[in-house]
Amino acid sequence: MVGPAGRVSGIDPDEGMLRVAAAHRPRMYPDIEFTEASAEKLPHTDAAFDAVVCQQGAQFFADLDAAAAETARVTRPGGRFAATVWAAKDLSPYFAAQYEAIKEYGGEETAAEYTKAFTCTAQRLTAAFRSAGFQHTTAREVTFGIALPRLADFAPGHLSALPWVQEIVDTGGPEALSGVSRAMCARLADRTTPDGTATLPFTAALVTGIR
Repeated sequence: MVGPAGRVSGIDPDEGMLRVAAAHRPRMYPDIEFTEASAEKLPHTDAAFDAVVCQQGAQFFADLDAAAAETARVTRPGGRFAATVWAAKDLSPYFAAQYEAIKEYGGEETAAEYTKAFTCTAQRLTAAFRSAGFQHTTAREVTFGIALPRLADFAPGHLSALPWVQEIVDTGGPEALSGVSRAMCARLADRTTPDGTATLPFTAALVTGIR
């Protein structure tokens, strides 16, 4: 979208995530620059960008207010900001089923840790970016139906990437992962087609603002 004269920079504190991003980047224009860094300390000059986007990351920031201040610093006056965080897990059947399966196999404490991924509300995100200097902020919920492959095949791979499930696997071994996967798929059985696939609604909060 930025065209041949534009540039895009990607930031993540996890080197492995950056490797995945680099492997899937488009090749239409000069390479996207990927840098290992935290949102609370961006390695860019003031007013460096026309737009800053954060998709499903703000809920994991160690210091949301510091990240918002850094976002404001690197956004030019009149530039735009947009971020999404997951809405309440019960609005997304996939996450609701995931939560119940994790609670069944990992217990209440592990399930409580999982719910932290949903604790950054639109109100909290809006307040942080308003305090950082963004104006004309808006917040709304958006829901998309996402077509997933055969759940019995998809769920184990996705679950294995979640740190809360890794704790369960560390204790119970590979069979524990299979158990969590089966429990999750069972809770989505009424939404699954005969071939095992499913198209499920996912709901996120979208917050935008202008610097």
